[in-house]
Amino acid sequence: MLLGYRSNDAVVTICQNNRAKSIEINDLNKEAEDMLGYRSRDMAGRPLQQLLPPRIAEMLNEYVEFERDANDVGQVLSKVQSFSIIGQDGKEAGYRLKVVRTESTGDAIHFKLVLQDKTGLRRNEALRKAIEDNFKGHEVLDEDTGLPDRHSLEKDVELMGYYSNKSDLRSCFAILHLDHYDELFSQYGRPACHAMMRHIAAICRQGLRPDDVVGSILYKRLGVLLIDTTPESARMVFNRLRWQIAANPILLPDKTSIGLSVSISFCRIGGRVSEKSVIEDCSAAIENMGAQGINALIEVE
Repeated sequence: MLLGYRSNDAVVTICQNNRAKSIEINDLNKEAEDMLGYRSRDMAGRPLQQLLPPRIAEMLNEYVEFERDANDVGQVLSKVQSFSIIGQDGKEAGYRLKVVRTESTGDAIHFKLVLQDKTGLRRNEALRKAIEDNFKGHEVLDEDTGLPDRHSLEKDVELMGYYSNKSDLRSCFAILHLDHYDELFSQYGRPACHAMMRHIAAICRQGLRPDDVVGSILYKRLGVLLIDTTPESARMVFNRLRWQIAANPILLPDKTSIGLSVSISFCRIGGRVSEKSVIEDCSAAIENMGAQGINALIEVE
């Protein structure tokens, strides 16, 4: 994932202030409030150590260095085994922790602590494993790209429609359309265009979670299935994918560098669009973009 987290993850935002030699809580998102029992407005400005059990708080006090390019709080927390937080009820609970460094402004360094409840995580991982096994069971690879073919994606979407109703596991599907395909095909030929699609797929794979799916819809279109996400979070992911693709030209065997762009249509699975028509409706949205559909993003509702 390009951000390292999604909008429906529980996130505590913190700031290391090197001048004040402090580590303070900035914000808790709603998911973190629900998980920990605290209100964000009550915790803003408090030392992070107040949320931590003594052993972890002592590690921060001992190992965090309040200097530029030194051992910061993100590096220290990333090395903590069995991370836990003391909730509003006073009880210590363990979480899987992911530390995402965001922006730095002067002496202030900001981090997002992404928390996943271990009990719920185990249930979720078992469900994800079952889904992944189902995906692999019916997967057929496209000869030109080596990606799951359209029929495989149709089966995947149908399966996620089932889990959306059964387990409330949210997901979104998108089509990525290679802009200016006819011109690229005319100038560089079919093998180069296949290489372009594989290049775009590789960028997607680098930025998505391991169990998200990238497949081939058509010679100039990819399908992307995001597991466990909301439309709001998916929009952020697809926006960043568009710019990531634009920022990474493909280098052909003859050393020609070509900049690429994609237009994206996406929709929520389990919403108003039937899972049986998700791919067709997203494809139609691409067609309807017309001349305006260059590096564009549209949600199908």
